[in-house]
Amino acid sequence: MLFCVPTETNAINVPFWKKKKKAETTEAKKSDYDKLFTKKHETAEGLFTLHRIEGKLYFEMPIKLMGHDMLIGSTVTNISDNGNAIVGSKPQAPLHVQFTMDKTHVQLRLVNYDYIATESAIDQALKKNNIGMILENKKIEAWNKDSTAVVFDMTSFFVSDNKKMSPFDNNSQYTSKYKRTESYKENLSYLAQIKAFTDNVMIKSILSYTFTLTTGQGKEIAKDQPFTAEMTRSIMLLKEKPYRPRMADYRINYFYTRRDQLGPSSATTLPVYYTNRWDLQPKDTIAWQHGELVEVNKPIVFYIDNTFPGQWRPYIKQAVNMWSEVFEQECRLKGAIVAKDFPTKEEDPDFDPDNIKYNCVRYAPINVQNAMGPSWVDPRSGEILMASVYVYHDFIKLISNWLFVQTAAADPLVRTTNIPETVLGDAIRYVIGHEVGHCLGLMHNWGASHNFPVEKLRDPEFTQKYGTTPSIMDYARFNYIAQPGDKERGVKLTPPRFGVYDHFSIKWGYMPIFGKTDKEEAEYMSQWITDSLKANPWYRYGKQQFSPPFTDPRNQMEDLGDDAVAATKYGIKNLKYIVAHMDEWLSKEDITMEKRNELLSAIVNQVGLYTIHVASNVSGYYANEVKEGDGQQRFIPLNKSKQKEALSYLFTIYNDLNWLDNKTLLRKLTLSGSPEATIRPYIANQIITAPLIITITSDLDKNTLQYDEAMNMVYHFVWGPTIKGQSLNEGQIELEKTFLYNMMTNSGFKVPQSDKSVAALNIDNDPISGFGFGNRDMFAKSVRLTQADLYPYVLKAQALMKSRLASSKGKTHAHYAFLLKVLEQNIK
Repeated sequence: MLFCVPTETNAINVPFWKKKKKAETTEAKKSDYDKLFTKKHETAEGLFTLHRIEGKLYFEMPIKLMGHDMLIGSTVTNISDNGNAIVGSKPQAPLHVQFTMDKTHVQLRLVNYDYIATESAIDQALKKNNIGMILENKKIEAWNKDSTAVVFDMTSFFVSDNKKMSPFDNNSQYTSKYKRTESYKENLSYLAQIKAFTDNVMIKSILSYTFTLTTGQGKEIAKDQPFTAEMTRSIMLLKEKPYRPRMADYRINYFYTRRDQLGPSSATTLPVYYTNRWDLQPKDTIAWQHGELVEVNKPIVFYIDNTFPGQWRPYIKQAVNMWSEVFEQECRLKGAIVAKDFPTKEEDPDFDPDNIKYNCVRYAPINVQNAMGPSWVDPRSGEILMASVYVYHDFIKLISNWLFVQTAAADPLVRTTNIPETVLGDAIRYVIGHEVGHCLGLMHNWGASHNFPVEKLRDPEFTQKYGTTPSIMDYARFNYIAQPGDKERGVKLTPPRFGVYDHFSIKWGYMPIFGKTDKEEAEYMSQWITDSLKANPWYRYGKQQFSPPFTDPRNQMEDLGDDAVAATKYGIKNLKYIVAHMDEWLSKEDITMEKRNELLSAIVNQVGLYTIHVASNVSGYYANEVKEGDGQQRFIPLNKSKQKEALSYLFTIYNDLNWLDNKTLLRKLTLSGSPEATIRPYIANQIITAPLIITITSDLDKNTLQYDEAMNMVYHFVWGPTIKGQSLNEGQIELEKTFLYNMMTNSGFKVPQSDKSVAALNIDNDPISGFGFGNRDMFAKSVRLTQADLYPYVLKAQALMKSRLASSKGKTHAHYAFLLKVLEQNIK
């Protein structure tokens, strides 16, 4: 509720010449509260009262709310440059806070719930050792008239350079490329609006800055650029008592909230993981327990942004509403998730999409090809309180390119610049449905698609039933294995509406459990996964990995099927077909040739992805998250013959790239160079580093492909033409140079900066990185090689080139002479 208070006056209207009585001349003594709000001001009453007076923000906080858990969330409402953040996003995590007070001041404290206790005595000790860091200490300006609330000035917390609520997103379009520094402009910032509701309050601030962008080398790209953001900060009260959490299990794809549990004196500190999920309960518990389908107490409502392009909206709604099917089928919970349009002011005057209590699907008009679905939880229990899906405008370009690059060989409908709405709409539904899955607490399951045999993805009956993957939470897109004619036979080219694994994970996470203690429920849920894994390998969860080539080749991005070599052969065969026909398919529509240029670039990237899929099968191992009795093996070495097949196929890919340089096509496109030359160095690096990566895991089983054998294969592939005394083509020159520079770099020598190869390895040092489960180092990290292992190959290559220098001619001779000069400068 908002209202304005007029200026108060206590003057007495009497003639100036009349002698005033003493009682008339003595004004009633004003309270501090009255003095504070003498001037005209704005007030909003709700969870607690907000006052806005002369640009200042005052909280009128009831004493009864002191010490209660709250969340402060910060949302971008309007922005001057969406390269720094997008409208609707929440760049910083919510703050878990409490207000406390003493005789003269009110403190805003950041709550620390990292530790929990099993005994009351330990709990008391924890409270003394975790009193909460003070973020603000504000003088009590006044008490209200009945002394049930105190008033204090909170302007500086909400109108300032508060890093904990900054509008700058660290994952923005700018910071993906540049380093950003910001400078706050106090004179251009102010308090804009206040609102209050029964369960939360909102403060809107206009914050201004300048920012500078620099490259990794320190070169300024933009200096002191002005930037303004309107930020909405919501403060919501958490439940008095958290809901009963469900203990998480690292063998299933749920985000989690970690706590460290302090047990009795005989027990050590143990990590405890709570499953991040919504509190969905049946309205009629008795009917539900009798096996009936029952409506939920409080459905999850997603409000759909009214600024989305009209043709997208039906599919976005479908992407939200379809999850209700899984809850009905697996959990007997009806109406669990509902999609609604943004209400009008007449329908709901209090609705504000920037209010932290509303779940929204927001539209970001920015040329970023992405969508994402973050959620925020009660840090005490893992209960999801709010979630949003952010859809960037150019995600439509991304999925259009996916459809063309991955399925145009098999599907004539996508051989166009304007893919039919029926096809594109289904892809929109899939992508947004994936993001809604994140909002429900689900992580990526990168191992799902590996469960399907490659040949089954050309089987009409199989694909119609299962799609391309057992989980839409996988990074498995469209059916690039399907060949021309397969669609006409009935082969499905798209992911399923939901996969078998999606049904399994929703049932595990959201099935209500009654009549069990915390311990009994945890044991029951763990055994559930154990029994499921024994019954069906499709229920294996494959953790997301970072920095390819990947340690576990089953868990990859953008891959399909259980055999990377077979799948890639099909994929490249399709790409060759597409490149050969792309010009005739698009020439009438793509007048400016921009689309063909864009798609050819996407095809080059797809070749790079296929290379990663294959290279990851040369080294590594299968790593399973296991518990005693679930029938899984912790580490499984790769099959040596499959490793050698993968390495040999990398050689084949490298030697067969000339199809990318389609002369008919390239004559019409921009002068951006040869696609073959663009991708060659990347594939060369995958080949040359493969033996080095093998050393990470080769000790697990000496029957796997070992470093010496792999290095011998690579050496003879790279230097084979020189050994035979042949003249070299551009690809062979590139390969030899990459090999030598890589060996030199990893032997401690310098190479020409402009051509320095990619570092030998970049295995991520933190494989969990927000997607894994606790400190569980499933993936090895370091190459087990010394400079002495690599230096002999430098000398071997040097001797070989010296022996061929005199007999070589032209480019081959110049190539040998140059590399020998580089070696001479380094090896004295």
